[in-house]
Amino acid sequence: MAIQYDFQKFPQTSAEEENVRLFPKAVKRGTVSFYELAHEIEKTTTYTVADLEGMMEAVAHAAASHLNNSEHVELKGLGTLSVAIACNRDEARHMPVITSPSQVTPRDLHVSRVNFDAKPVFMRRLTGPFEQAHERFPSNKETDVPVLAERRALLLGYLESHGYISTSQYMRLTHFTRSHARDELNAFVHEGLLRRSGAGTHLVFVKS
Repeated sequence: MAIQYDFQKFPQTSAEEENVRLFPKAVKRGTVSFYELAHEIEKTTTYTVADLEGMMEAVAHAAASHLNNSEHVELKGLGTLSVAIACNRDEARHMPVITSPSQVTPRDLHVSRVNFDAKPVFMRRLTGPFEQAHERFPSNKETDVPVLAERRALLLGYLESHGYISTSQYMRLTHFTRSHARDELNAFVHEGLLRRSGAGTHLVFVKS
């Protein structure tokens, strides 16, 4: 077991810059589901998968209740949760320009994300070792972006398995930026390949 890393380029500050500056970045090798974790824990404790599932559901419900009360929530041994808010975008998906508090009402706001601040005791558990990623774990290659036909096939394959796709999921699928991913998904909507479902932070795309 090791933390895989690759290198990314710093943006060049000028065209005359001779040497390309790099910085290391952790590479995502996959996602471990809650049930995989639960089965691992079940093997070494007296808790069953059902026990753990029930506890996590109870913690999630209670945490959401306190976050909705503008409180931070501590997860013992892990860290602290807090909410970040943002204004709703307009129909063109643009953020409003706010020059006065009177322009914004509570209905104009939504929770944009939940922040997680890891506790030092948890950070001390993350000790590596480190290992440079193999070729099959790239994180900084422009050639990784598939051509349109391949992206269309990837998209349809993903929808076949999952039923819907969000902008964030399409970003991971194509290595696009958020704006590029959103623009292409909207282009697929105008083309008739996709249709939108939901709105705001719950907006997803499904096959027409």
